[in-house]
Amino acid sequence: MVLLSRPAAQLDPRFTTDPVGLRVSRLLFASLVTLDPRSLEVIPDLAEEVVPEGDRAWRVRLREGLRFSDGSALDVEDVRATFEGVRDPLLGSPWASTYRRIERIETLDGRTLRFVLDGPHATFLTDLELPIVRAEDAARRGARVGAGSHRLLRASDAEIVLAPNPTWHGGAPRYGRLRFVVVRDDNVRAMRLRGGGADLALGTVPPMLVPLFEDDPRFVVRSVPGTGTVYLGVNGDAPGLDAAARRALCRALDRAALVEAKLAGRGRVAHSWIPAGHWAEAPVTTPAFALPAARAHFAAHPLGRRLVLRTSSDRFRVSTALALAAMLGRAGVEVDVRPSENASFLADLGAGRFDLALLEVPEVFEPHVLSWFFASDRIPGGGRAGANRWRFRSPALDAALERGRVGSSRGSRRAAYREVQQILAEALPVLPLMQREQVAVMRRGLDVDVPRDGRFGTLAR
Repeated sequence: MVLLSRPAAQLDPRFTTDPVGLRVSRLLFASLVTLDPRSLEVIPDLAEEVVPEGDRAWRVRLREGLRFSDGSALDVEDVRATFEGVRDPLLGSPWASTYRRIERIETLDGRTLRFVLDGPHATFLTDLELPIVRAEDAARRGARVGAGSHRLLRASDAEIVLAPNPTWHGGAPRYGRLRFVVVRDDNVRAMRLRGGGADLALGTVPPMLVPLFEDDPRFVVRSVPGTGTVYLGVNGDAPGLDAAARRALCRALDRAALVEAKLAGRGRVAHSWIPAGHWAEAPVTTPAFALPAARAHFAAHPLGRRLVLRTSSDRFRVSTALALAAMLGRAGVEVDVRPSENASFLADLGAGRFDLALLEVPEVFEPHVLSWFFASDRIPGGGRAGANRWRFRSPALDAALERGRVGSSRGSRRAAYREVQQILAEALPVLPLMQREQVAVMRRGLDVDVPRDGRFGTLAR
């Protein structure tokens, strides 16, 4: 039994945007490529090989004998239908814009396809991680049959139960029948685990409660560096919150103390969203804690009003937001913390109804995802899709992001994203706070590798 902190909002991977839905759906569905949970590199999954052909095409050859969990064959027509379906505006997938650069999909033989793009697009290799559905499901919502390691027995807001997929190309999964149980309260979740009512909690035991298990011989605690970043977004269009003010806000925050207090030391101070060890990681730094300098700035440039710090109603987020408000208060910045349920919270951020916002980006594997959050054409509103809620506008950043998107080599892309991270570290449209470790608490006798991406793939392989 595996403990979850919340239910999955969606299990059809073409519509999944919540972390729980993403992690569970990747057990039910397989993709042409996947991500190695330890190295974060792209590796083949349903594909036997993926070969670039020039800078506008990719040839994909499927493994032989692939089947969905219902026993039906998985072939090139299922792949074609999945990609064409997710691009169709009538389906309404939130991931549609990712695949609009596909100009056409050519079937070369029963196991081989060619994706032809409308121009150079270096990120397309990671875009191939789209889970494949049956052709008959490609034009409708609610797909439940995939080619992953497991098949779905039942799902509700209280639990999700999976059984091994006997046709999985990877063979028998490492752990067969899986039961995911939702326990929303942190303390109840920890007590259930200690009481023998569960076997595994991956990233769902709060850091301050982990010592309960470290001293208990019935359990094993393992951790690895994570891939997410907790950050403070700043509304750049709000009065007084220009780049100089954002740097002063950063100096007012003792992020090392925050890591100790909120993560019990299981994490590190963040300066970028790119996780440690990633090929695009750059040696950038953001302003260090310097309370006198922060006080001097706001004494010379008073904001003249209380800032509104928005956050979700999650207990960890509220607690962290209150700690940030106290730190900013010591620098002379008065802050009101306003929690709300997630849908209203995100709607208000999109509309610009905030000064500060506490959020977490759960994973960054493909660095071009930064364009979704920081490119000038990703500011929400006016029919535009995107998460640049900070209203950040930088022609230099847009140009660097574009170089990273079309770069023909990893070296050229690394240089582009190094510039992206440097611009963000200087302009600070968001203040990176901390990157937490992925912590797994398991019953002794289990031997589960802790994945850096927080997904459940190591339960299968």
